Amino acid sequence: MSQGSEPTSNDIAINQRERVKVEGFKVVSTRLRLAEYESFSHRARLFGLSDSMAIRIAVRRIGGFLEIDAESRQTMEAILQSIGSLSSNIAALMSTYAENPGIDLEALRAERMAFGKSFADLDGLLRCILSVSRRRIDGCSLLKDAF
Repeated sequence: MSQGSEPTSNDIAINQRERVKVEGFKVVSTRLRLAEYESFSHRARLFGLSDSMAIRIAVRRIGGFLEIDAESRQTMEAILQSIGSLSSNIAALMSTYAENPGIDLEALRAERMAFGKSFADLDGLLRCILSVSRRRIDGCSLLKDAF
């Protein structure tokens, strides 16, 4: 680039690559038509994402990496809170029973069954989230649907 002239897009790209070399990362670029970019960028903003983060999520999903959506995260948090409450209830019932063994154990049985159900719900959700093959199939189906 000569002195006093404006940098070209190629000069800018080279300067950016030289500045942002981070160990363990690979920069991937893509060329989009203006309408494609505007549509993509608009949709990313609707989800509160930058263009870079939206592309990274798409690439990670296609590769089978773990991306947990907000609904699954909220469901998991609710199940974990339920398990914590049930655990406290069972401990309190066990303590009460230890003090007075003549108490009916039906409440304890009901809490234990609810505890088991919450663990089963959590297990099912985690299996679904952590299934690498399912995530890869989901990501690949996104690609197939795009064509």
